[in-house]
Amino acid sequence: MSDADNNRILEAFVDEQRPVLVAVDFSEDSRAAVLWASAFAARVGGRLVLLHVVHDPADQPGYYRSVGMKPPQTMEQAAAGMLDDFVARLKAEHPELATLHSAEHKLLSGLPPGRIAEAAELLHARLIVIGSRGMTGLPHLLQGSVSERVVELANGPVVVIKAEENQRIAAKKRKQEKKQKKKREKQQGKQSTSALRSPEDAAQERDVRGPDLADG
Repeated sequence: MSDADNNRILEAFVDEQRPVLVAVDFSEDSRAAVLWASAFAARVGGRLVLLHVVHDPADQPGYYRSVGMKPPQTMEQAAAGMLDDFVARLKAEHPELATLHSAEHKLLSGLPPGRIAEAAELLHARLIVIGSRGMTGLPHLLQGSVSERVVELANGPVVVIKAEENQRIAAKKRKQEKKQKKKREKQQGKQSTSALRSPEDAAQERDVRGPDLADG
């Protein structure tokens, strides 16, 4: 695609509702970035745009190097299929995320850091969300830290997400919920035991303890 083609694709999606732009490369960190951005877009009332930049590696122009891809596909064909599968899996796993289900997902070609920053400008994005590390399943596709370069190039805010951080937060939340559940069950157990005690049981318990000080 030419620069003019890239610009036309982006300009077609500009409207008064400034989007949250998520750069995706199908990695775990990228997956975490999409989930974070979906929740954020829902809170601010923005729409979600998922962007994958098809990068032409110098050592194998024209094709993604993906294991088991038969017959050979052009990079754009492979990327389009991978993006569709990536989004479909996330939607199936998270039916509660309405912003994800209504998200637009687009492909552009070029060097990822520059294209992502340009896309944010053309879309008037509220912010860019990107995973901390790129995927390792496509050898030589992403060299160095794309996220760091995007931070340098972007004129607006950039949020960099780590999958491990999301997992740590989720684990902490599950631990807190489990603790609260046990506390509730303990309180309910005490209430049930108290309700089952008869007046005779209470009287026998007082006899065993001896007279209360108040009674004396």
